[in-house]
Amino acid sequence: MRGGVGGRAVGRLLYPAARLEWKALLAGVGLICLSGLAWAQNPVSPTTVAPISALKPTASTTPPSSPAATRYVIAKNDLLDIYVVDLQELSREYRVDGDGMITMAMLPQPVMAAGLTLDQLSGVLRKDLLDAGLLTDPEVTVTVKSSALNTVVLSGAAKKPGVYPVYGHTTLLELLTQSEGLSDDAGDAAIITRAENASGGLGPNTARAAQEANPATSRTLKVDVWRLWQNGDTSLNVDLYPGDRVLVQRAGIVYVVGGVNRAGGFVLSNTQEQMTVLKAIALAGNFTRDAKPTKALIMRKVSNAPGGRQEVPVDLKKVLANRAPDPQLLANDILYVPESGVKRTLGEVFDAALYTTIWRVPF
Repeated sequence: MRGGVGGRAVGRLLYPAARLEWKALLAGVGLICLSGLAWAQNPVSPTTVAPISALKPTASTTPPSSPAATRYVIAKNDLLDIYVVDLQELSREYRVDGDGMITMAMLPQPVMAAGLTLDQLSGVLRKDLLDAGLLTDPEVTVTVKSSALNTVVLSGAAKKPGVYPVYGHTTLLELLTQSEGLSDDAGDAAIITRAENASGGLGPNTARAAQEANPATSRTLKVDVWRLWQNGDTSLNVDLYPGDRVLVQRAGIVYVVGGVNRAGGFVLSNTQEQMTVLKAIALAGNFTRDAKPTKALIMRKVSNAPGGRQEVPVDLKKVLANRAPDPQLLANDILYVPESGVKRTLGEVFDAALYTTIWRVPF
């Protein structure tokens, strides 16, 4: 009896533990089933595992050289940026000295840089680093930071005149694009002056664009810059080289102010075209109702006149009726048409002309 009672007591003690073990076993089986179901719904794609051969670097992974690296020729006093992979001590800016050399601290002797392209100098430095035992597979990148000689100077009627770097050579259209185009008062001519040491090969379009070249020097070209800029005439897109200078000439402007419908400055884009009073009035949209055409004035800058200005009275009614000649207007002339009830001093007229809208005349 005691044994039976003891056995029943042990059974009561062991039963909860067994029940816990069964619950744990069932929970584990459930987790395994859920994991299998998730795997079945989201199988691993075989394409996500790259083959070992794809992980190996190939020659095609090396980025190609830029046009600047193959075209730009290093000059004395150029500032170069040299980057050496895995050798930060040598990665910095270097100035090409007066002898055309650069000096790198860990190399036994200076390196000749002037006269080489950026790619060529990279190759020379790779070989020197390899010969010096500094790297087993050197990777060197050379870029130009600034250069005093390899530039083209753009001046005159461009939106952003200035000094522009040139990598070997460029074209007139590329230069104008960098300068954001021509200003509103630009004329139709750009004068290109070649550097004394300009390249002998001046490009296929130079001869065609040089038909109006200055006879005093074959290195001065005159190009119809508006036709190039607006129409993209490739025959006028001459090549430019380091040291060249480009002057975009300013066009003559005739100002019409006062009692007209469209006051402003009218650009004479064609230097051969003559501007007369009647043409100017037509471009200005004719008179207003309050205009006094019989009291019109042409104001012209004359250095030896009192106050530096000359006033030429014009009776526009007689000119329109063909009872008076149609006066010719010169660049920077101001045609002033007074208005009834409006009194202006000459200074106010000149100020009004300076701040009017500039219109290009499509002759």
